[in-house]
Amino acid sequence: MTRRIDEGTILQLLLADNGDEENSSESEKEDHIEVDPAYESANEDEVSSVTLHPPPGQDVQVNDHAAPLIEDQIPGTSAQNDNDLIIIPSRIVLRGKDKHKWSSIKPRSQSRTAARNIVHIRPGPTRMCKNELDPLYCFSSFITEDMVNLIVTYTNAEIALKSKKYKNVTATQRPTDAGEVRALIGILTLTAAMKDNHLPSKEIFDTTFCGNRYRSTMSNERFDFLISCLRFDDKSTRQQRRQTDVYAPFRDLWNLFIAACQENYKPGSYLTIDEQLLGFRGRCPFRIYIPNKPNKYGIKIVMVVDNSTKYMVDAEPYLGSCTKTDGLPLGEYFVKKLTRTVHGTNRNITMDNWFTSVPLAKSLLKEPYKLTLVGTLRANKREIPIELQNERTRGTGTAMFCYDNELTLLSYKPKPQKVVFLLSTCDEEGKLDETSKKPTMVEFYNQTKGGVDKLDQMCSIASCSRKTRRTLLDHSNFRKQAKTKV
Repeated sequence: MTRRIDEGTILQLLLADNGDEENSSESEKEDHIEVDPAYESANEDEVSSVTLHPPPGQDVQVNDHAAPLIEDQIPGTSAQNDNDLIIIPSRIVLRGKDKHKWSSIKPRSQSRTAARNIVHIRPGPTRMCKNELDPLYCFSSFITEDMVNLIVTYTNAEIALKSKKYKNVTATQRPTDAGEVRALIGILTLTAAMKDNHLPSKEIFDTTFCGNRYRSTMSNERFDFLISCLRFDDKSTRQQRRQTDVYAPFRDLWNLFIAACQENYKPGSYLTIDEQLLGFRGRCPFRIYIPNKPNKYGIKIVMVVDNSTKYMVDAEPYLGSCTKTDGLPLGEYFVKKLTRTVHGTNRNITMDNWFTSVPLAKSLLKEPYKLTLVGTLRANKREIPIELQNERTRGTGTAMFCYDNELTLLSYKPKPQKVVFLLSTCDEEGKLDETSKKPTMVEFYNQTKGGVDKLDQMCSIASCSRKTRRTLLDHSNFRKQAKTKV
């Protein structure tokens, strides 16, 4: 039924709409709510409500003096953008289990681009070795004279102890020197390049199989003797030093090698921190077992790699329970220690969920670190709001964003039963890639996360590790058993 309205009633309605703001209702005032510029530091009690559809050209802002909370005013339905892949949470203020506060609306930035996001660094060799093309000089830049002298000193000490067991000391048991140690390292490097590291030493030095490339350097007996006598520390004081550092047998040489790596190269703007497992089945107090790795048993090394060139910038072995973290969580300790050479440079660090945490993200933004991070976050972190968790009604390929000042938290659902959480401190707004329709944070993480994995792959292809005596004996016993069965 239609209702007739006389002219007097229509005039009264028009006059009521054009009345003063003082006489307007509270619902009319909510259409012109503003955001305080100090929104980033506002308390939850100061946040009231926000219009989901503001006028064109007008920023969405929040009133400071509204009494009710936003959770009580906005309906429970989720709002979506045009492509239906970005889900806007139904509340502006979101809280995790530990009461960490997030906002579903990105705070207004004070400048166009943050200074930490403007980084122009070209990776490459440093000035001292930038124009060097001689392979021998490049080899000496990493295997330095100090490293060779350290190996010569302690290897000769071991040779002196073993020579006492021989009645007649021949040229095979004589002391070594710097040139011979470099030749020994060269042989091991050549076996990695020629894929001969799996061969027994008798076959390597047999001219029928490998030619004269190894035989022209030293004899087979001398090679085996030097390998058995190779030492990197003072054996007489090792037990005393191990009480404070379980990595003492290799610590001095390791520090020299890492210093050479940092001195000869300048990393780029994007770095990757991850772990590498070096296969090792010998006796070691910090040997670990990782079932999803190819080697499974070995020594885990946490390292920082330049994403563009896959160059190792810094590394530290994981010593298990003997790692001294100075009260910091394990992941935060490794990130802050391994990035010490790039502190204050505004570089970005990409990491996985073993390292990423909200306290670490906030800490890296401050002095003296001044670094940004992008990394995956474990689903059991107490800072993640419940609204970002997986739900059956949520579509596949959808993304949800929430913000905390410079921090951006992403909840992305690539599969029906899987949700991936990413954390970024690059002060970025939640957007989708135009081509893949994935969040730009996911695309950036996929492009910069594989630095250590690629380095690990190259190391496995060109490896100089040799089979131990125990491995060779196991192979010989297996062959004997196979022959007896036949």
